[in-house]
Amino acid sequence: MKRGILLIALLSLLSPLAAMGEGQYYAVSLSLFPYLSIPHYKDEVAVRTSGGGEFSIGALGYRTGPYDMSLEMRYRGTTSSIPHGFYRARGFDSVGLDLRFAYQLKEKLALSAAIGTEINFYRKVDHAFASFSASIGGEYLLAQNPTYRLSLTFPLTVHLRKEITALQTAVGLRYQLFPAKGGR
Repeated sequence: MKRGILLIALLSLLSPLAAMGEGQYYAVSLSLFPYLSIPHYKDEVAVRTSGGGEFSIGALGYRTGPYDMSLEMRYRGTTSSIPHGFYRARGFDSVGLDLRFAYQLKEKLALSAAIGTEINFYRKVDHAFASFSASIGGEYLLAQNPTYRLSLTFPLTVHLRKEITALQTAVGLRYQLFPAKGGR
């Protein structure tokens, strides 16, 4: 186990970081976040605080030069809120699509933005609702060679729905695989 970790670390350090992955790619992203929801109606709880995790898969991505664009499917799980007295907002699951853009500012730093829509399903209640989201954030390149890129992500997302506006700040990892560079 220790040898495997050491080998992966050595390969990451020895991989040519200056070689820019370009062309069509697949992506997988994972992130964890706090979720703050602000109701649009008068309520004794001004902000409900929850947490959650997000997983996305991008099968339609393309990178050329400093530009990057992809269409991604996303799953988000949000926990129930922190209790306020006897009240606790329900947790929910979301499934949606995002159109994502990124621009490489420096060798290791990129700016990203995404817009999307999702269907949300409350847990333990038979109710669904739609929402829209927009995010902007940064990406810090951790490792790269011609076949892959691994980045640390830190987006700020705004979710809009009829009765609530929510803010989500996340920290995550994004892995991009460039299959044409692998000789396939």
